Amino acid sequence: MQHQTNDALSRRNFLKAGVGAAALLSTFRLDETLIKEAMSQIRGGGVSVLWIHGAACQACTVSLLNTTYPDVTDVLLGTLPQVKLDLDYQTVLMLKWGNEALEALKNPQKDYLLLVEGSIQTKNDGTFCTIGEIDGKPVTMKDWVTKLAKDALAVIAIGTCASYGGIPAGAPNPTGAVGTTDFLGTNYRSRLNFPIVNIPGCPPHPDWMVGTLTSLILATKKLYPFPELDSLGRPTMYFERSIHDDCPRRGLYDEGNFAEKFGHDGCIYKLGCKGPISYADCNSRKWNNGLTSCTISGAPCIACVQPEFPDKSSPFFDALPIPALSYKEAAGVGVAVGGALAGAYWLRARKEKHRVEH
Repeated sequence: MQHQTNDALSRRNFLKAGVGAAALLSTFRLDETLIKEAMSQIRGGGVSVLWIHGAACQACTVSLLNTTYPDVTDVLLGTLPQVKLDLDYQTVLMLKWGNEALEALKNPQKDYLLLVEGSIQTKNDGTFCTIGEIDGKPVTMKDWVTKLAKDALAVIAIGTCASYGGIPAGAPNPTGAVGTTDFLGTNYRSRLNFPIVNIPGCPPHPDWMVGTLTSLILATKKLYPFPELDSLGRPTMYFERSIHDDCPRRGLYDEGNFAEKFGHDGCIYKLGCKGPISYADCNSRKWNNGLTSCTISGAPCIACVQPEFPDKSSPFFDALPIPALSYKEAAGVGVAVGGALAGAYWLRARKEKHRVEH
């Protein structure tokens, strides 16, 4: 018994000692040791993953399928040693179906993490979105989230729809679609006293999903700290810096060199880029196996990771409101202008969106 305890402590200390290094590496690549340890917890029966879908296009799941390290095939089939994600419920990826699949939701057999993809419909008692039936009666997404959130070790909102309502919650929002935090309330805490973790994006980067899920699995086992979150419930390791800060066109912005049309040289701020008020590591991490991002490819950032997307970041090709400075003067004060724009642009919308807490 003493030998086993020492081994457990050694492994725990090793993982904790690697937190700082993992945080530094996370900007470019997920930490292999932590991923393997998290998946071993699932394979050993330590934790289950229940991933349910509300109102969304399932692009978040598609994005997960495009993860390059570890490859999703390795994650699902276990071909990478010690790495296998057993999804007890995930409508796109699970092998079970029908009543057998619903049993995982009706009677979870072990501790579980609840992953919510898509917004939650609240009007007409949630009948706009249902998942399966019990005794011949359809069960709403609203009812599943209410039931499963009560005993979840942690709740993760996957994508902007699940995090903040997203496109289904856009005006006029006839179904009463809301994000997970708006539905469960800002004071919600999981069984382990964890707040809701939001992984916004339309869709989120696969690293954000895999990395956050990994850290939360280990946090439930006290092998890794719970991720630090910003004021919007997002892990700061992915959402701390603005798109504008890391944009390769930032130098052009600082010089006051702005493109007048798409395809022209210059910063695309005038063409609708919302990079100064959008926070994610898209430009440093990059998409498509580290190749590109929206602004790198010449498209404006549409602020899809922000709570007010899409209503307050559209029309997507309209420029942000300009402070009482010329473009070149505004560029000269850099980050301060980004902060001023963010405050002016989002404040009223945020007050309106989060006025009511459940």
